[in-house]
Amino acid sequence: MEQIGFIGSYDKKDLLLNVAKVLSNLNKSTLIVDATTFQRLRYVVPRISNAQGNTYVSEYLDIDVALGFMNLNGIMQYLGHNLNYDFILIDTDNIQTLNSFMVPTLAKNFFVTSYDEYELQRGLEVFRMMQRPMEIYKVIYSADISTKEDEYLNHLLENCNISWKNEKIQFADTTQDKKATLENQLVRQISLKKHSSIYKDSLEYLVSIIAGDQMSQIEIKKVIKRI
Repeated sequence: MEQIGFIGSYDKKDLLLNVAKVLSNLNKSTLIVDATTFQRLRYVVPRISNAQGNTYVSEYLDIDVALGFMNLNGIMQYLGHNLNYDFILIDTDNIQTLNSFMVPTLAKNFFVTSYDEYELQRGLEVFRMMQRPMEIYKVIYSADISTKEDEYLNHLLENCNISWKNEKIQFADTTQDKKATLENQLVRQISLKKHSSIYKDSLEYLVSIIAGDQMSQIEIKKVIKRI
């Protein structure tokens, strides 16, 4: 079981669902943990049981999603058994869940953001409170990453306890991709067929980093073409 951290206030729910869909089609069981402040996935993933409470694990299009938990032990207690997933994707935007899920100790973490000032400052707020050093991949949503914008991001975080991985992933955030995402939401599906080739290339690269040596980029590319 490998845990992967996704940090930042950018709305990551659709990205994580797409990543999990690719992994599940590669026969890798995946759990998404929404440990963010607003828990946007709560409004996408229906509660399966009639049990009351704000914490639950539910299924959405063959992907398990956990909401309202403060740590993995809470999820195990809820399910009544150990977590036997190949991958657990932890979505966090605050220092409380970043620490309670022990995200700084994970081997792979991604900072997902656009160059929106709110998202950058929220990320800065979290990283300033980190106690231990962490190496992070950048995932940038922007039609064009200029040197000036990237330098500004680096400047904001230069006094934080983080360093950047060499690899940087850019999602172009095109009108085509926004329309494809909205259509998926409206019909409750996860399809990549109407996304741009640029988006699919970026998703392929991201999944390849997550999967590491467990699968090749050729396998990942083939699966993305089928979804």
